[in-house]
Amino acid sequence: LIMKKTILLLLIISFSSCSLTKKTIESDRKYSPQKVIRNANKNINKIKYIQAKAKISFTDNKKIQSNTITLRISSNQKLWANATLGAARVLINNDSIKYYNKIERNFFVSDFNYINKIIGIEIDFQILQSLILGVLFEKYDYSSFNEINDEIYSFKKDIVLGKKSFKSMVYISPYNFRILKIIFDDDINKFEVDYDDYLILENQNIPTKITFRNNGVENFHIEIKSIVSLDKINLPFRIPKSYKRINF
Repeated sequence: LIMKKTILLLLIISFSSCSLTKKTIESDRKYSPQKVIRNANKNINKIKYIQAKAKISFTDNKKIQSNTITLRISSNQKLWANATLGAARVLINNDSIKYYNKIERNFFVSDFNYINKIIGIEIDFQILQSLILGVLFEKYDYSSFNEINDEIYSFKKDIVLGKKSFKSMVYISPYNFRILKIIFDDDINKFEVDYDDYLILENQNIPTKITFRNNGVENFHIEIKSIVSLDKINLPFRIPKSYKRINF
């Protein structure tokens, strides 16, 4: 179970690394729901190459486990993550998820069905990347406006992920258009992503503290510690032939 969670953490932190380096300037101006959802719909990831360090944590047998990850990203193409001292490494692209462990001398290869089974919703590379970066992969019309609660706007709509229908809800700040929470609920499984802090890199506003919950239970927490934008990037990954393949 610990290895299974470690692999997923490496996968998730790979996507989340586009977080930023300078604090967002807060605005005192409160915008209308129409402008807020219009600007949230326009937000996309514009950073091509990134290198970052992040702390990841999860609870296992009532104990908090944590690790530090070094990662490199070629946006929308490949995501590479390396655990402390190079003990484990992950490479993700649109078609596959690959992982190997130098200490246990084993490896794992799968598609996105692996992640889908763990989080309880069916997604692909682009959807997961959007969720981690605090970007809407489904556009919301103003007609989806739900309510104002504690100076937070919420919007809701029905969406289909794979073969399942979900009630989706997004909470957005009316001051800076930042996504604060996204929920997917099919009455059996409720998957949530909370965004608690943001920084800025190259004029892009992306979360640096992210929490994932299934049915109200916190699964993972991610905190970006440092990040730089690069002109080019190297993503070394080769599974040794002597390593044993594992399955979950």
